[in-house]
Amino acid sequence: MTLMRTVCAIVATALLSACAVNRTEITIPPQTSTQPAGGVAVVVDPVDARRFEAAPSLPSIPSLKESSQINDKQITSRALARKRNGYGAALGDVLLVPQQTVASLVGAAVTAGLRDSGYRVLEANDPEYAGAPRITVQIVQFWTWVTPGFAQIKLDNVTDLTLQGNLPAFATPVAISLTESKGYGAIFESDWGPFIASALTKIRERVRTAAAPRTAALVRE
Repeated sequence: MTLMRTVCAIVATALLSACAVNRTEITIPPQTSTQPAGGVAVVVDPVDARRFEAAPSLPSIPSLKESSQINDKQITSRALARKRNGYGAALGDVLLVPQQTVASLVGAAVTAGLRDSGYRVLEANDPEYAGAPRITVQIVQFWTWVTPGFAQIKLDNVTDLTLQGNLPAFATPVAISLTESKGYGAIFESDWGPFIASALTKIRERVRTAAAPRTAALVRE
């Protein structure tokens, strides 16, 4: 029995090591929201403006295992995390499955926050879409990484967004800056999705809080 447990432990360690070294692709459900019956109509335009580096000095700077891909938008648009070993050395990366992008997920979270605060965020098939004011969401940073530690290992996320639009309430840029951190005894492939989903929920909450006073100001005007 002891031998069997030892063998299982070795196999499990080998599998986890392989997963850590290689690329992982995950699916994250986008934030859903209910369209208000009234309110100011807007369109959300998310723009992925993150800067990737081949060998960054900080783990919070986006990077890829294959440095030759850092200028490939088909890859970087889906990249959202980097794995690291117990010494902090960079290993494999984490990407969204094709058809999902960081811009689409962050855009959905911002859309949900705006709708929660009373804005009507229009989709492309809406008759008012073409003429509605635009809110551009500049994604300066949205990245997750592993931070090793003695007692536990952590997942960390940093988010830095700027919202600006051609309507009075958003003529002055609105900055959304967030950090998220959670400790684990060990990090498995199944941990990435829920952690990143939690970071997206924080974006929604912060946008709702930031946008609500602006909604009130529009009503008074």
